[in-house]
Amino acid sequence: MKWIAVSLLLATQLSAAASAPDPRAVIEHSQSLPPGSINDAKAVTINGIEQWISVRGTDRRNPILLFIHGGPGSPMLPESWTFQRPWEDFFTVAQWDQRGAGKTFSLAKRHAGALTVDQMQSDAEQVVEYLRRTYGKEKIFVLGHSWGSILGLSLAQRHPEWLYAYIGVGQVVNSRRNEAVGYAQTLAKARELHNAQAIAALEKLAPYPDPENPASLDKVIVERRWDRALGGMRFGQENDDEQQVRWLSPAYTAYDRESADLGEQQSAAALLPQLWQVNFDQVTEFKCPIIFFGGSADRTTPTSIVEDYVKRIHAPVKKFFKIEHAAHYVVNESPGIVLMHLVDDVKPLSGS
Repeated sequence: MKWIAVSLLLATQLSAAASAPDPRAVIEHSQSLPPGSINDAKAVTINGIEQWISVRGTDRRNPILLFIHGGPGSPMLPESWTFQRPWEDFFTVAQWDQRGAGKTFSLAKRHAGALTVDQMQSDAEQVVEYLRRTYGKEKIFVLGHSWGSILGLSLAQRHPEWLYAYIGVGQVVNSRRNEAVGYAQTLAKARELHNAQAIAALEKLAPYPDPENPASLDKVIVERRWDRALGGMRFGQENDDEQQVRWLSPAYTAYDRESADLGEQQSAAALLPQLWQVNFDQVTEFKCPIIFFGGSADRTTPTSIVEDYVKRIHAPVKKFFKIEHAAHYVVNESPGIVLMHLVDDVKPLSGS
């Protein structure tokens, strides 16, 4: 009779395996919106090419918040399921996969064409105009993260009449100083931890950034590797779980996930050398509210730099929120604290 018991056990296990839920389907269900909500996900023609935009929110009366992702070429859409659903009760949130990134790269059959900062800036402006026109909003909020903060702060400078406020997360102020300070802080962390391997690898990069070749992608990759390993990218984490998070995203197919990886490589190679000229040090007058978030442990875009910058700028309203126990990805690392500030301090700037 023993074989009957074994057979029953195997049948039970096979049945359980067959009925195990698909984690992506479970996540998709958890992100569902009530009837009457905005839930648009489609390709939109921006500057002559199709670009993917997702727009979600529970109440059409809420203000729009456009999230401009970092990288270059690192889409936030496939990670947005980790933090965005509660935002959608207070804002209509737009995620835009930029030229050369994610689903937009998929739409282009993985041919990004020439990528320039000016082209990306023009794309960002057209996306804002599309959102304002399509959803009948005179103004919107723009949130720029990391590389996206360059496009976002430029938008605030060039078109304040379009914005209730600009929100910078992991704000880039001066690219060369960003790299120099981030490198020094990462090396100091390695010494604090007595990590001989990290110390040797980082000291070998000196001088960093190289004054004769500041755009050396090889050196940037090594610095970022140790920045990440020592918790300067995601607080308290030695590894970035980006790939696992993307894999679970219901918004992305396997092809899109591969496009995201390939697009990030191409975007970085094309755009990083152009970013060494980015310098907002003398841009201190703004005609729309300016809000900054910074993780206390962010060594990727060092919070100390934006902390100094916010003291020097003039704007109708300016606020700086330093988030403890967070690094470069504060929206993922401290979602509750960020949402609290968005609802209490940011949304009222729209008059709602």
